[in-house]
Amino acid sequence: MTGNKNIFKLICCVTALLMTLVACERRPLEEPSEYVEIKVQVNVQAVANVKVDVYNEYIPTPDVNTDVMRVLVYDPVTKKLLTQSFIQGKSYAEDGSQILTGSLNIAYGNYDILVYNFDTPETKVTGESDENEILAYTEEIPAAQKARYSGRTKAGDEGSSFEDLMNLDMRYEPDHLLVAREQNLRVSPHDSIIVIHTEAHTVVDSYYLQIHVEGMQYASSAMAVISGLSPSNHIGLDERTEDPSIAVAFDLNKSQDPRLETENKDVLCAVFNTFGKIPEVESELIVTFNVIDVAGNLQQYQTSLDQIFLTEDAIERHWLIVNETWVIENPLPNENPSNGGFQPSVDDWEEEHGEIAI
Repeated sequence: MTGNKNIFKLICCVTALLMTLVACERRPLEEPSEYVEIKVQVNVQAVANVKVDVYNEYIPTPDVNTDVMRVLVYDPVTKKLLTQSFIQGKSYAEDGSQILTGSLNIAYGNYDILVYNFDTPETKVTGESDENEILAYTEEIPAAQKARYSGRTKAGDEGSSFEDLMNLDMRYEPDHLLVAREQNLRVSPHDSIIVIHTEAHTVVDSYYLQIHVEGMQYASSAMAVISGLSPSNHIGLDERTEDPSIAVAFDLNKSQDPRLETENKDVLCAVFNTFGKIPEVESELIVTFNVIDVAGNLQQYQTSLDQIFLTEDAIERHWLIVNETWVIENPLPNENPSNGGFQPSVDDWEEEHGEIAI
């Protein structure tokens, strides 16, 4: 009897030991993950003269797409750069907006995050090591090209207006810079992927400029220079700089405006980019129109934009409509085409025609 009891105790002990071995499993300690995914939705649906409020759909408009974005991570206290990454995984939202996706390798903590598109040929970025100092700007136009926009066509053309334009700080138009900001963002300890969602908006304005002209047939090429504009943007602070102001230069298109209450509806026009009008400052906004006529001569027209920038069209829709008529003079008034003389014509400059919806 005693032997049976001993056998029973032995069986119970073995069974308990086996159950203990099955129930216990050695697992490694899990460290919090430092992998963070970031998704940036590019919102350009409200950009005037690009997506909405297009005054003239028959002329070129700026491109606001991107293929790669730079992500900068800053200490929210010192504002110093901690790390960076480039993201280029592309998809699209239901409304057609681009979404750029990529990863960040950051531990848990609080961060300021700044994102901008990295494929802008004319818009440059400097001061990346400090969030308060990072600056988007464009470079000054070289002297030879500046002379073209100032209206010099040959030696001896240098009049007072030419000298005035050459003395301007004349810059390239900025490309649209799409910027997203997240301030003091908390990344908590985690052992799975955290996704940061943010939205990028442009820090650049697109304006439509137009002037009514007569004698369009005498124009071989045309360009405009607008002074009194903001030179740059502190994108970490979302603040446009104001002093000193700069000028932007750009080519003009031939087109027509059916809204004009005149028989002749010819216009010179363009959509141009700028870091913006300097607000609430007497910035002496001047536009200078230059035409090289079919005889190779310079014809010029200059007017103030100060009052035009105060109109509802300018404020709400970024339309700068110069309600004046520029008469481009016939450079060869004594030539009679019917008698074999030179007939002004334009072969290498395409006109933009078509109906503009009102």
